Amino acid sequence: MKLKETWTKIRRGVKYPVLVFFIRFFSATIRFLPRLWVQSVFGFLARIAFIVVRKERERTIKNLTLIYEKEKTPREIKQMSQEVFVNQALNFADYIHWLKWTSREQFSKVIDFVGEEHLREAYNRGKGVLCLMMHTGSWELSAIMPPVLGYETSAVSKAMPNPKIDQIIIDARESRGMKNIARGKSYHKILESLAKGECMIIMIDQDTKVKGVFVDFFGRKAYTPDGAARIALDTHAPVLLMYMQRIENHRHRFTILPEIPLTETGNYEFDLYENTRIYTQKMEEVIREIPTQWVWMHERWKTTPEGLAQYLAQKKS
Repeated sequence: MKLKETWTKIRRGVKYPVLVFFIRFFSATIRFLPRLWVQSVFGFLARIAFIVVRKERERTIKNLTLIYEKEKTPREIKQMSQEVFVNQALNFADYIHWLKWTSREQFSKVIDFVGEEHLREAYNRGKGVLCLMMHTGSWELSAIMPPVLGYETSAVSKAMPNPKIDQIIIDARESRGMKNIARGKSYHKILESLAKGECMIIMIDQDTKVKGVFVDFFGRKAYTPDGAARIALDTHAPVLLMYMQRIENHRHRFTILPEIPLTETGNYEFDLYENTRIYTQKMEEVIREIPTQWVWMHERWKTTPEGLAQYLAQKKS
């Protein structure tokens, strides 16, 4: 056992520095290449990945079939699935290409900003703003847009296994003005940031192990984090849905929608559920408009009521 553990440490000691070097070299190289050429290469690689990466391809097709089988043919669904892969690749290429950009002026060359007046009005109240985002378009770009636009912003992130790679991502966010909050007993820090009037980035469109509720998502019950609703109820900070999407002429659009009214009946548990349901409904409306720009390879309906009950029972025993 000791020999195995020693070998594992040696292997990681070699692998991680090499991986970090490759990431830095790769990102630096891409930034010096023409953007349209990089997109062409990444688009080609995405189509190859769609053929080669079987597990993610099948999951994407399966999820899209669950939702669109009555509206589209299997061929159309397969085409949509490939577009999902291509969009993810193009978004990643752009994110790397603009890794050193930090200002509104720079991003305005390639991103159209819509609805900033909603964020400005909410921000000026001084209660903080819950920036509700989702994994649509280039979500890493969407998360840094509030600080790029000039609003004090924090975000909670889960640390990656390798600290050096994690630091690369954190440095990229902080260079745009975002303050990073490590996940794990971070609730009081979130409240502190909102009390200072800051924006707080939060995403609830994926199936995770954090506390949540089952709400309708594309006609199916999906386990959804209730953190956004909990924070909104505890602080009365306004909640605004905002998202990035790819548009024509190789551009992006960052849209900020009007504030979502808070439902508050006095029944806290019901209000957690109802506000989470409303937030999810709003996100679904956006995804339905640009379906191939969401991450359909994610196992959104993995957790079931039965599975969750069994997990909680095992945890107690």
